[in-house]
Amino acid sequence: MNAQFGRRVLFGPMFAFTILVLGIQCDRGLAGPPADVRNPFFAYCVGIGVEPALASPAAQKELAPMLAETGFDGMSMAMYDGAEAQIVELEKHKQKLFAVYAPLNVDPGDRGYDPRLKELIPKLAGHGTTVWFFLTSGRYKPSTTEGDDRAVELLRQISEVARPYGVQISLYPHLNCYAQKMEDVVRIAKKTDRKNVGVTFTFCHFLALDSDKNLERVLELAKPYLNMVTINGTNGYDAKNFSAWIKTLDQGSFDVSRVLVALRKIDYHGPIGVICYGIHGDRREILARSTKGWKEISAKAAKER
Repeated sequence: MNAQFGRRVLFGPMFAFTILVLGIQCDRGLAGPPADVRNPFFAYCVGIGVEPALASPAAQKELAPMLAETGFDGMSMAMYDGAEAQIVELEKHKQKLFAVYAPLNVDPGDRGYDPRLKELIPKLAGHGTTVWFFLTSGRYKPSTTEGDDRAVELLRQISEVARPYGVQISLYPHLNCYAQKMEDVVRIAKKTDRKNVGVTFTFCHFLALDSDKNLERVLELAKPYLNMVTINGTNGYDAKNFSAWIKTLDQGSFDVSRVLVALRKIDYHGPIGVICYGIHGDRREILARSTKGWKEISAKAAKER
C-alpha cells in the first residue's frame, strides 16, 4: 500500500500489524454461538497491537495455539510471506488459514500483483484459503471506473490460475483505495464474470463511506458475490477520533447484531471476522474480549425472526 494513504488506510504496511479478526469454534470447550448462527468465525491476526515485531513469522505462529485455546476457527494474514508455514502450524491445532490479504494495483504499466501469488495458489489447494485483494491505484481516484478494465484483466488471470485448485478470490472494499465502496467491488466482480471471484463486506469501511440506513440494501446488492464479511465494535466513523471507529466487538454503541440479522436474511453462511485494528493491549485479552462480543451479538441475532 502506498504511504500516501496514511493512517486512514487500514491495512497499509505501517499499520498492517494491528488487525484482528476473531472466530469461535463450538467444539473446543467454550460455549459457542446459538445453533442457527452457522458462520465460521476467524481471526485476522497480523499481530495484535501496533508493535512491528508482532508481524514476524514467529509471532504469528504463537497465535495458533492461543487461538485454539480460546476457541477460534482460524485466522487470516496479510501478504504471502509465511503463508505455507502458517497453514501447517494452524492445522496442528485443528484450525485453518481463511485468507491471505494483499494489494492488486490497477494502474497501466504496473505488474498488478506480487508474482509469488502464482506459486502460492497451488499450495493453498484443499485448505479453504481465499485470496483477499484490496484494489489500489496511484493514478485513478477512489470509486472511479477508469481502472476497471485493467482490474478485470488481472482478476481473470488470477482466476484462471486459482480455478483448478478450488481457490476463491474476494475483493475487499477499502477507504481511500480504488475500490473503496461495496458498489465498486460488486461492479468489478460482475464485470470479471468468474465464479471464483467474489466480494467482501467490510463493516468499518462501509460506515466510513455510507449511512447505516443503507446496510440492508448494500448487503442485498452484494448477495450474488458475497463470500467474506468483516465486523467490529464501533461508535461510528469519526475521522478525528479513530478509536471510536474500531473497537473490540464487546464495545461500541452500534448494535452489530443488526449485521448478522441482515446476513441471515440474504442466506449468507460464509466466514465472518472481526477487526480490532489499532487497539493496544495483551493479545489474549483482545481475543477474549472480541470472543465475548461475538457470543453476545450472535445470541441477540438468533432471537430475531
